[in-house]
Amino acid sequence: MMGKAYSQIVYTPVNPNFEINLSATGGSSANLFPIDFNNDGVVDFNFRWDVFGPGTYFMHITSSNSFSYNPSNQAIGTGNFNSFGVPYAMPLSSGVSLSSTSAGWITEPRGPLIGDGETQNFLALGDRYIGVRFLVGSQYYYGWILVSFTTNKLTIKSYAYQSTPNASITTGNTGGSLAVGDHHVNPAKMELYPNPASEFIKLPDLKQTSAYEIYNAEGRIVKSGTVDSKKEINISELLNGSYIISVMDKDQQSNIKFIKK
Repeated sequence: MMGKAYSQIVYTPVNPNFEINLSATGGSSANLFPIDFNNDGVVDFNFRWDVFGPGTYFMHITSSNSFSYNPSNQAIGTGNFNSFGVPYAMPLSSGVSLSSTSAGWITEPRGPLIGDGETQNFLALGDRYIGVRFLVGSQYYYGWILVSFTTNKLTIKSYAYQSTPNASITTGNTGGSLAVGDHHVNPAKMELYPNPASEFIKLPDLKQTSAYEIYNAEGRIVKSGTVDSKKEINISELLNGSYIISVMDKDQQSNIKFIKK
């Protein structure tokens, strides 16, 4: 049951949150936070900013590495454009379904705007989701990216995608409601470090000695055992890639994604 959940929605908390600070001195900066949703070595989305003077800034989400363009990777847009003809990405609240029937899918060589000097858009709204989809072969995969945009700073907090092709995902869904009995706790509430890791990982927030299982990208258990807040889990024998560790601590299940490098 748990393997089924993992094979559908893959959730990645960004811990600590990643901050992009717009330079006050002007210029551009690209390839700021590459996101490879399915870990196939291809960047699906990235971020770029441009600052040309006081009040003249542009914060973009791009459809590949920030100075390249993949027209097959798209975001949900507002339907509005700035004076240069660049569309705005839609700031979505939690619970919005993303699928082939969603209105507003857009593609833009310069990258849809999170905000600029003309329209605040995401600015000062608090946490909001960017709805995205990317093409692999002939099939779309749907996902979301959680961000917060304040003056001169974009904070990237987490992202997730539906690993079943052409299947919908709801903004904010981290996979916990997919299986009966899968009592999911937001992974960001339990710390795992280091991440990425090469030799070991630790779970310092555990309240008691707890059973754990580590799943690979195919949903198969590759390691299991017990752990407490002071004990290291040796992962040196695992192949490089993405994994999920599932831990039951005081009747609460946490599923946390980590990278073995």
